[in-house]
Amino acid sequence: MICRLPEKAMWVTQSGKVTFKAILYLAFLGAVAFAGLKIIPVYVNNYQLKDYVQTQTPYWLTQRVPAETIRKNILSKAQELDLPVEEGDVTVESDQNRVAVSVDYHAPVDLKVYTVQLHFTDSSENRSII
Repeated sequence: MICRLPEKAMWVTQSGKVTFKAILYLAFLGAVAFAGLKIIPVYVNNYQLKDYVQTQTPYWLTQRVPAETIRKNILSKAQELDLPVEEGDVTVESDQNRVAVSVDYHAPVDLKVYTVQLHFTDSSENRSII
């Protein structure tokens, strides 16, 4: 079976003019690419913050790091990653046998015509076996 291309292209007329459908399609692709370039870095930075909290929680437990120091470390890492995490967004519960960390924040992303509010909730807990 032989596949034939249509004699008339979808987006170009016989005189060589681009159709309105083609312009809309290209505008849509441009808008999706723009939104992706703005939103994807926020998700990547959130993943890095989540990974930091999960990998550091066992260390904080074994070293008996105070809750205020843990909070400052998380806020410092969030600032390094350019995430809008504030002191009230970080909850730390720390005692001799357990460290629990929760980070709950909103990251606004300006898309020029609309601002998307991305909501992230990351948490990690580690318990001593003693």
